[in-house]
Amino acid sequence: MHENRTEPVGTADWPPAGAHTLRRTGAGVLVAELRGDMDLATAAPVRLWLDSVVALGAPAYVVDLRSVSFIDSTGMSVVLRFRRRVIEGEHGFALLCDAGQLRLLRAHGTVDLLNPSATLAEAMSVLSVSGLS
Repeated sequence: MHENRTEPVGTADWPPAGAHTLRRTGAGVLVAELRGDMDLATAAPVRLWLDSVVALGAPAYVVDLRSVSFIDSTGMSVVLRFRRRVIEGEHGFALLCDAGQLRLLRAHGTVDLLNPSATLAEAMSVLSVSGLS
């Protein structure tokens, strides 16, 4: 017969200090600022970090890609997964990106779905219109 024993599991590895930051606005919206490359090599730790961010239960979340130097389809899937989890939890979602990332979203076919903003003020406005900030 097998015993039902459990063993401690290590905590998820967060990205290295300074790699990504999390800020909270006065309205309680969490802003996840991602930095560096988002690709196959970095997707798993970023996904784990974003999973822990969504577990904080904010009224809305903003993902800021403006400091991301490279993002491929794997990185985009991490962002889309995070968005899905936020929306399923009935929280607000907004995305910040620059012109280069906007071109990628158009090529990827997700620009209409993600409705990106160029500034945090624009993103907060989108969330306010939705009644989620």
